[in-house]
Amino acid sequence: MKIILLGKIEKLGSLGDVVEVRNGYARNFLLPKGKALRATSENIKYFEDKADELRKKNDANISEATKELNKLNDKTFIVIRQAGENGQLFGSVTTRDIAKILEENGIPGISKSQISLLEPIKNLGIFEVKVNLHAEVSCVIKINVARTEEEAELQEKGITSSSSEDGPEEVLEDGVIDVFDEGVDAKLEEDEIEEPIKEPSKEDDSNTSDDAEELDQSESI
Repeated sequence: MKIILLGKIEKLGSLGDVVEVRNGYARNFLLPKGKALRATSENIKYFEDKADELRKKNDANISEATKELNKLNDKTFIVIRQAGENGQLFGSVTTRDIAKILEENGIPGISKSQISLLEPIKNLGIFEVKVNLHAEVSCVIKINVARTEEEAELQEKGITSSSSEDGPEEVLEDGVIDVFDEGVDAKLEEDEIEEPIKEPSKEDDSNTSDDAEELDQSESI
């Protein structure tokens, strides 16, 4: 089916272009959404008469979308979710969820259909998501999915938490790697203090002399 585009359609054309598309695509999406007209002689004439008005309206829409672009471009939005030890979410983050997060952050009016996500997010981490504000205006935002706000901050710094058995060994604050079994006390060298050798006192010397004198007397007897 030949149609006249009433706005830019990605990979299809721009405002005023006459293109040929599959019948189902035209009838089920482009025509009912007001994105195109059948390329009949009457509609072609209608478009030519309305072309200037349509272009002005399109430019105004682009201007509005650009204002929203400044609020979104390269921004990061945190989504708190529960997850297992391997980082897999108990559920997923969908385009509907992202649209809701944007609204909660003061950016309403963006529908889930404007958010490009090949598949729902199912793991912890930071993900880049494309938002289509207009056929000619789009941007990329980051969705930071974490268990807590603190974990989200660590992920933003490039630090990921790992609780798996194959993860890195725990490093203590003093820089010593925790390689001992739980419940076993390890005595470090700095804790081993040699006890000083006790020197005999004068009283001990006196007692020693008395003992020697008694021994001599017993031998003489």
